[in-house]
Amino acid sequence: MRLGISPPTLTQQIQKLESQLGVRLLRRKGNTKVVVTEAGQRFLADAREVLRQAEETAARAQQAGRGELGRLQLGFMASLSTAGLMPGWIDAFEQAHPAIDIRLRRLTPMVLIGGIMRNELDAGFTRAPNKYPSGVRGFAIYRQPLALALPSKHPLARHEAISLAMLAGEAFVNTTPEPDIGFFGYTEIIAGIGNFIPRVVKRDEDFMTVLAYVGHNHGIAVVPETVKTMNVPNVVFRDIAGDQVPQISIAFVYGSDPSPSTKLLIRHMQRHALRNGGKGAAPPHHHDRIMIPSALNLDPHPEVPARSAGLEGCRPRRPGLHPSRLGAAHRAPQGEEISQR
Repeated sequence: MRLGISPPTLTQQIQKLESQLGVRLLRRKGNTKVVVTEAGQRFLADAREVLRQAEETAARAQQAGRGELGRLQLGFMASLSTAGLMPGWIDAFEQAHPAIDIRLRRLTPMVLIGGIMRNELDAGFTRAPNKYPSGVRGFAIYRQPLALALPSKHPLARHEAISLAMLAGEAFVNTTPEPDIGFFGYTEIIAGIGNFIPRVVKRDEDFMTVLAYVGHNHGIAVVPETVKTMNVPNVVFRDIAGDQVPQISIAFVYGSDPSPSTKLLIRHMQRHALRNGGKGAAPPHHHDRIMIPSALNLDPHPEVPARSAGLEGCRPRRPGLHPSRLGAAHRAPQGEEISQR
């Protein structure tokens, strides 16, 4: 028999089950013919459904163990979504893992990093810091040059590209530097290369707020190129002239103890790492181009922690203007409101 047991043993088991249920499941007619009763038919259908559910439960547990079933909380900077970079990074992952529910949250870099440290986020896409706090890892996936945002009626807006020498004496709206984890202000980096001390009049961590200040004629902002896709009234974007244009990296970041689903996403994002020939890889390096190096060693193994790196290549032309020193000198005054959205 297909059950692998003898008929007498099977008969005994059925009789025992009937005794426990208090109903007849089978009706025997003669020595060979057996008819399933109405109670037996209902019991059989329900038993098959229970077995099916048990198999599905086991399969879902195995999927969850492999990370193929679950939820991911991901943070991202607003400029990445407006620049159209996000779909290229996560659409293929969603198609390959439809049972993983991805939730996206637009956050500033510092809030995003903090969310990962507190296990409120699984991973995120943000500007690469110069060094990572304990418990946070990542690797660079995109590199872009810095650009300028100006009030549309600013005299310098007449130029298609603006040299650094033309920026001396201008008022600047800057992001809030966080030297403790290497988030130096972009304005300080430009000023160090251009050999001038910037006059920063407003600061905020949120680029939308920074651009709003620019639109209200408070000053010029140094922004990543992806921000140029944002449509803000009374704001125009211009390139930085010459070969001394710093480039900054966008990183995929995650916690040091990732969930199974996060590990799947880490392996997926490794395909986009700059070192692995990702789509965001920088153009051929020019020996005169100034570049802010990635914060990481870009080790292809996802479990290797981030390593610190200096702002090599962005040293100022005269002593005393290193971006980290300028960032500390021009921090936002205590009590100034910092947007977290």
